[in-house]
Amino acid sequence: MKKVEVYFLINLGAILSIFAIEGELGEYMRRQNDILLEVAKDKLEAMVSVDNVNSLNSDSLYKFTFNLDGEYEKNSANVEATFTLNDTSVAGTQYSVSSKAVEKEGSYVAELPLSDFDIYQDKRFNVELLIGFKPEISPQTLTSWADVFGSEQIATKIEKNISDKVRREGSFKMSRKLDAFITPVPLEGQRTDFFVLFDKKRYTVLKGLKWEVPVTVGGVFSNKDFEVSVSRGADMVSSLEQGTPRTMLIGTSTNTGGTIEVSGVRKSDSKVVSTKAQVVVIEPEWAAEQDITEIYTNEKYNFDMRVKSLSRDRVTIRFSSSFGDKNKLVEKSSMSVGPYKKSGKLTFETLVDGTPLKDLTHSVSVKTLPAPSVDFKRRPNSNDLTLEVITYGKSNAVDKMFPIGGISGKLIEIGSEKYGNRKLTRYRLSISRPAYGGLQTVKLKIKDKYGDINEYENEFEYLD
Repeated sequence: MKKVEVYFLINLGAILSIFAIEGELGEYMRRQNDILLEVAKDKLEAMVSVDNVNSLNSDSLYKFTFNLDGEYEKNSANVEATFTLNDTSVAGTQYSVSSKAVEKEGSYVAELPLSDFDIYQDKRFNVELLIGFKPEISPQTLTSWADVFGSEQIATKIEKNISDKVRREGSFKMSRKLDAFITPVPLEGQRTDFFVLFDKKRYTVLKGLKWEVPVTVGGVFSNKDFEVSVSRGADMVSSLEQGTPRTMLIGTSTNTGGTIEVSGVRKSDSKVVSTKAQVVVIEPEWAAEQDITEIYTNEKYNFDMRVKSLSRDRVTIRFSSSFGDKNKLVEKSSMSVGPYKKSGKLTFETLVDGTPLKDLTHSVSVKTLPAPSVDFKRRPNSNDLTLEVITYGKSNAVDKMFPIGGISGKLIEIGSEKYGNRKLTRYRLSISRPAYGGLQTVKLKIKDKYGDINEYENEFEYLD
């Protein structure tokens, strides 16, 4: 073999080795990211809640219903329900069936022929839901993650890992095992009794807005098997939409609220049941305080206009600005703005079901990013100063401190705090002995991460 061929083969082998190493490195990094998601598993699972679970059967069909809520894109959830045999009478037998759950009238429904349960129709089954969705993580959730894990960097890393997973796989998936078991066809004596039930004893509704309160109905299979009516507080209810497993009460909140009682009658045996709940009327409030009233050029900001005690799906934003936006409708409860190149004004109006809330309008000024501001506090009867530097901008901070004169020793950073889109950083320093006289001039230059500079100069009395 010629020498050049040997070199070619050696180089080719080296190149292939590099590709193999890069592939292994990429796989290793993905595994590390997955490990981080596994560590945060309980926090991620809290993004989606499962409630209002109901189990019904007819002569040939089994129906399992439940509600989903959480921080995900509307209509992005897909769910598969798996029912696994777990009955002491058939211990050791392995059997399971699955069905895709379809959204119907606000609830998710998994339907299976009873024959799918074979000879185990009267046995107990555990229920597990595989939920796939596209997360829509709120700033409040990111803040809580940062508190739990002790770092904004970790919270941001988790969010990025979730986004990468969705990009690769189409959705973020989690498994939820329900605490309660189901029995597809209960034996006589086990059959679910007829009931109507409010989910909560107390509902908070917003003054002047339309509200909807669900009532869960059990022990019947179809809408024809029962009737419900409002037996108390009918003046607060404008309409009633009967259905199973959910009946919906609709009304508009008055100034006082009150008690609503709902009665149900099962037609097959004329059994009558009732349930009641308290409706409390409150003034609308934002879920999070709108504490940012001033933003800066060349920065992007997110504003979350969610309303307390209200589903985010009902909230939209009407946005206007001095940059050409006029009553622009944003079909979400949060939106990003910027970066802007000049000063101006922004207005966010909060709408619920298309109706603006007059007291929930937020105005924001866009300003040119200012240079760092400086203040000081002197320790009594000493030459020690605490220098307080405020930098402006959500990602801004002190980049460098340049002592020019009047300072003894080094400047020592002693702490920092974040206030919205401002950061306060504190330094400790000592006044140096003046060459003559009792006064000393302290001079220093402060540069922030955006390159803005403030030259600080102040005169202090030196204490012997």
